[in-house]
Amino acid sequence: MRVTAARLLAAAATAGRYPPPAGPEVAIAGRSNVGKSSLLNALLGRRGLARTSRTPGRTRQLHFYLVNERFVIVDLPGYGFAVGPESERRAWGPLVEGYLRGRTVLRGVALLVDVRRGPEREEEELLAFLERRRLPVVLVATKLDKLARHAQRAALAALRDRGAAAAPVVGFSARTGEGREELWRVLRGWLEAEPA
Repeated sequence: MRVTAARLLAAAATAGRYPPPAGPEVAIAGRSNVGKSSLLNALLGRRGLARTSRTPGRTRQLHFYLVNERFVIVDLPGYGFAVGPESERRAWGPLVEGYLRGRTVLRGVALLVDVRRGPEREEEELLAFLERRRLPVVLVATKLDKLARHAQRAALAALRDRGAAAAPVVGFSARTGEGREELWRVLRGWLEAEPA
């Protein structure tokens, strides 16, 4: 995919207060420390568009990025190691669930997992939720460059073998760009498909 333009379209901190649709959307979900911002920057070829932080859990809003003036990638707040007041953390569930339940232009979700850990309880729950919603999912195994080549193959095979909600698996490294084109193929298929 050739990205010619990418910009932050809007941010939403309250359920239901999402921007008007600007085209089909795909969402990026995952733990706070799984590398969502790095993946977004690598995917869009824009260093610093999505802010990265050494402290996990800084994103507390849904960020809507307009790409090529044709479609939107939505960065969902991370979960797991989130920082901030407990009341704020509790508010994120309805924010994300409301988006996943009610956004009619949503075409699919890329669920990020650390290739070294695989899906944990939260990821398994989200996969089950998305399956019930009949939303397409791709499991993206991030931080691929942290493993030696043989360990990468073994970790990706283990993810595929466990058949997490029959989701395809893509290995991804924001540092090397490995998996970028493969992930774009999946996302493009969703974005170009006719709405269900």
